[in-house]
Amino acid sequence: MYRAHHPDDPGMHIRDQFTDSHTRVAYKSNPGFLDRIQSSCGATLFGIVLVIVAFPVLYWNEGRAVETALSLDEGLREVVSLHTIDQIQDQYHGKLVHISGQLRTDMVLNDGEYSVAVKAVKLKREVEMYQWVEHKSTKEYNEGDKTRVESTFSYNKEWKSTIISSHDFDNPSRHQNPSSIPVSAYVKEADPVFVGAFRISKGLIGKINDYHGLQAKEIPTGSDIMIQDGIFYHSHNPFSPQVGDVRVRFSYAGLSGKSRLGEPLTVSIVARQHGGTFEPYHTASGYTLELLYPGQLSAKEIFDAEHSVNSVVTWALRGVGWFMLFFGFVMMTSILTTLVSWLPIVRELVGLGVIITCLCLSTSLSLVTIAIGWIAHRPLLGMALLAAAAVPILLSKFKQGGKKKESKL
Repeated sequence: MYRAHHPDDPGMHIRDQFTDSHTRVAYKSNPGFLDRIQSSCGATLFGIVLVIVAFPVLYWNEGRAVETALSLDEGLREVVSLHTIDQIQDQYHGKLVHISGQLRTDMVLNDGEYSVAVKAVKLKREVEMYQWVEHKSTKEYNEGDKTRVESTFSYNKEWKSTIISSHDFDNPSRHQNPSSIPVSAYVKEADPVFVGAFRISKGLIGKINDYHGLQAKEIPTGSDIMIQDGIFYHSHNPFSPQVGDVRVRFSYAGLSGKSRLGEPLTVSIVARQHGGTFEPYHTASGYTLELLYPGQLSAKEIFDAEHSVNSVVTWALRGVGWFMLFFGFVMMTSILTTLVSWLPIVRELVGLGVIITCLCLSTSLSLVTIAIGWIAHRPLLGMALLAAAAVPILLSKFKQGGKKKESKL
């Protein structure tokens, strides 16, 4: 249980004269042996649930990886590269096609409030407010039957894109933030957008996210806005902002038409041709292909890039599944270390043995689950993974056998 100092106790708040911070001191009782056993039982149940959930996560991930890889291979076999994009070729209607060309739109995206305009696919307005931000750091000191907890709260002024609620601060009276930001952020999209004679879909437009900063040049007429480093400031002095001041910056993606900002963006697309538009292409396994990459890329380069993305996602989810197994086994065996926690040397030995065992189990079971997911599609790879899964167990058996022989000698 926590027990804080009485408000009249000078130890409750330790004010630093040079920084805007204070420290709050509280005490909590250290758990007894039976309390630790009870906590370990709860951890064991949580570990069991975590291990059970880890298996379907690993298996689903392998199925997703296999289906994605096969769908990408199918797409590369079926795709047709169109060398003429200035006119619609009806013979490719319903087929998976690949094109490269410059983005084009006749729509000018503008912001009348700040006198900003650009001929591009997207215009983004980002808004930040200068606010108080609370930072908390905690240190604990064991004092026998209780633990002293020192929580230090410090306050800085920072630019933030969301409202920081000062009501939740430990000391809100001296650090008040506004309750709302007077200027809203947004992303505007042009419609329609073309590449050659083809109108691209909303899904493809959503993939154009290579933003570039749009420098502010003119102060809007009749406003109290200031410009500093190409950013709009609602402030009397951008070099010394006050809490509640706002700054606004603009950026664009998918430049259309040649201008002072540069050349129009060239993109490469793989999607299903539907008349003069594009739509998602569904593979035999149900995977959707609607791809867009900046630059002039061949169809093979696009599918190679998608394979790389699939590989990164697959390994990331494998890591998540492995960690769930490892952490779950650690939780399940925590009661063992709790039972011997009062024996210093035994406690270290048991803890080391438990960690090694959990590492072996989580690695082997992860490999087994991954192998099962691949056997149906790539038997050789699946069998190789099964063999690798047996290595930690065989090494453990080998070491145990060696120790038995040494003991007999």
